[in-house]
Amino acid sequence: MGKAEARVRVALIDDHPIFRSGVRGLLGETAGIEVVGEASDGRHALDLVHRTRPDVVVMDITMTGMSGLAVARALREAGSTVHIVFLTVNEDLAFVDEALSAGAQGYVLKRSAGTSLLEAIEVVVSGGRYVDTEMRAAPSPPGRTEARPPAPHPGEEGGLTVREREVLRLIAFGMTMKEVSLSMSISVASVDTYKIRGCKKLGLRSRASIVRYALGQGWLETENRRPSPDRPPSLM
Repeated sequence: MGKAEARVRVALIDDHPIFRSGVRGLLGETAGIEVVGEASDGRHALDLVHRTRPDVVVMDITMTGMSGLAVARALREAGSTVHIVFLTVNEDLAFVDEALSAGAQGYVLKRSAGTSLLEAIEVVVSGGRYVDTEMRAAPSPPGRTEARPPAPHPGEEGGLTVREREVLRLIAFGMTMKEVSLSMSISVASVDTYKIRGCKKLGLRSRASIVRYALGQGWLETENRRPSPDRPPSLM
């Protein structure tokens, strides 16, 4: 982006202050980009966008209070035309589909921010879509297909116990088995047991299918998320 070009106004929303500071530094040092505001959660994001009228919102998906997906849907329902780029640790293709369906134009992994975020902003401002190169689906090996679980009906959770549901919900957020263990104050072995039992009841065979089910149930937009207190959820 050249210095002669109009400045792209960016709002930054992420509930991890240190990471947000790093992204702000990256964007602030880039000619043609101006960070016009920040928010640490989804609910304040809506007010921020209303007040600052940015061209682009760079936003995490999993945040306390209100998820990025819920924010994106709310912005679209309000008629906002702001370009949305999700910057996330979530590497499941199910999240990409859901993000684009919610109205986003960009999807960048946090570990790729240094090399991909600026390109993503440029692409979406130009009217295109950008998906992190590491998220672009490769063809499945011959003979290997994964059936999607039946579409869940709201409120129907396949006879899950409270702990089975919570384990699957935290896994869908991208937490590791150890992080789930610490969050729920149970052993890793117990986490594994609840995961296996829950998946068996629901007919889920992979983490991607757990994510799809969680999205359908609205688990990822709940306000009582319990992430690891020290760092953002990582992959299993």
